[in-house]
Amino acid sequence: MTAAGAAPAPKGPAKWLFETAQFLWPWLEKRTPQEKQALVDSLTADEAAIDALDFTKDVEAALDEARRQADSEAERRRGTDQKAATYLPLVAALIPLVLTLVGALWEKKAGGAPIWLNMVLLGLAVAYSAAAGLWAFKVLQVAASHEPGFFDLEKAWRAPHPGQTLARRLLLHTRRNREGINSKVSCIKMAHVFLVRAFLTFSLLLLVNIVWYFASPAIQRWWLSSTPMLTTPKQAIAAVAEIDRLASELRKEAAWTVLDKDCRRRTAGRVTLQISPYPATAITKIPTVLRPTTSDAGAVKNIRLMCGHITFGRIRVWSIPTRLAKLTRAPRMPDPLAVASTGAIEALKRYWPPSDPKADPAKRPAMLLQQAVVRRDDTGRPVVLAITAVGPEVLTLP
Repeated sequence: MTAAGAAPAPKGPAKWLFETAQFLWPWLEKRTPQEKQALVDSLTADEAAIDALDFTKDVEAALDEARRQADSEAERRRGTDQKAATYLPLVAALIPLVLTLVGALWEKKAGGAPIWLNMVLLGLAVAYSAAAGLWAFKVLQVAASHEPGFFDLEKAWRAPHPGQTLARRLLLHTRRNREGINSKVSCIKMAHVFLVRAFLTFSLLLLVNIVWYFASPAIQRWWLSSTPMLTTPKQAIAAVAEIDRLASELRKEAAWTVLDKDCRRRTAGRVTLQISPYPATAITKIPTVLRPTTSDAGAVKNIRLMCGHITFGRIRVWSIPTRLAKLTRAPRMPDPLAVASTGAIEALKRYWPPSDPKADPAKRPAMLLQQAVVRRDDTGRPVVLAITAVGPEVLTLP
């Protein structure tokens, strides 16, 4: 915000940056020394012009107009003081609200938005409220004011034309008070813009938590959002129980089958597991579990398992293409998993909860479970080794 007589806002490429900063945190532009000197020169020139005024044509009209201008400036000053006196109780009334919100949000008794978002909005609202109070105090601070007094009457009645002299004195006092009243008006405007921002930020804080509270179940159901950190004992217990269930199922069935069932369950059958393979890459070093011969060439392929837009897990598949060529393909599964063969669970590793007592149990790793499956043809010869890493996104937490 630009004060009366201050330098104008910058133009050109820096204008948008200036306007954004002013929107987030308004401030009054300070006057340059040249502008301050211009105000002093203007006051001196106006005082000289007032002393030279000739009201002989209609002294009564001049005196009435001088009184009207003096009353108008006095009313302007009283108006700003009254507004400041109104703003201060409003700011004081926000203090209990802030304390209540801090306790409720910090202890998660209200709303559901992340604590960092709540604290950012709340901190911004408190800063705006404090700034509004400071600007209101500046309006009410004691400052010099020029008012007609005994000396003015004495000087007027000693002059040849008392009415003219009194009119000049009234106009002179009015002119000398102008800059102080303008400063009060600038301060009350700043208090107003900060108070409006405080009100809007508090409203945004409450609105965000209300919307988050009602939208959270829908987001979890439709988009399967997950929390990377366990924040409550209830979530930790639920996560351990979920891992136990998944581990039990992964000991019996292939990971892609288990994850497909989980995807259907969490979406009430609306979404099935999406299998997104990457191109295969030829390799020379084949895992020994596939019992390669010297004439065999190997291949490796990465596959992503997705439910909606959430990645449940990733599969790394090693195979021997010559052994897959004579096998028929099964629907839905990509090569080399889409072969008519039998599979056996060779190993299952669990990475959470951590076995290391120094590790943070609230932080889930990038991989919760790892399953190794070997698929064989009708003769029992291994053709595919698939190692699936199950990520923390598969968990459903309260």
